[in-house]
Amino acid sequence: MTGTGGSFSHLGVHVGPGSSVRCSTYPDQSPILTIDAVSTSAAFSIEGDRIGREAVEFARELARAAERFASEVERLHTGQRAADEAA
Repeated sequence: MTGTGGSFSHLGVHVGPGSSVRCSTYPDQSPILTIDAVSTSAAFSIEGDRIGREAVEFARELARAAERFASEVERLHTGQRAADEAA
């Protein structure tokens, strides 16, 4: 985590039933990725009016991390289902 200022923040969200993710797109400005988890909402967009190479690289890294997250959730779910069926 790097930045030019001295302030920073950290947000941890535990998702459950009723949580959702959406991506809002616009013709001439950055898309907004929103995660809603019952009483918490986090929105992400790209800073500024121009989309540079760094923003594209960040978006691709975000997509790869989300794919790994989904794969791990699926792996754990499959293992838990198998254990439940065996019990």
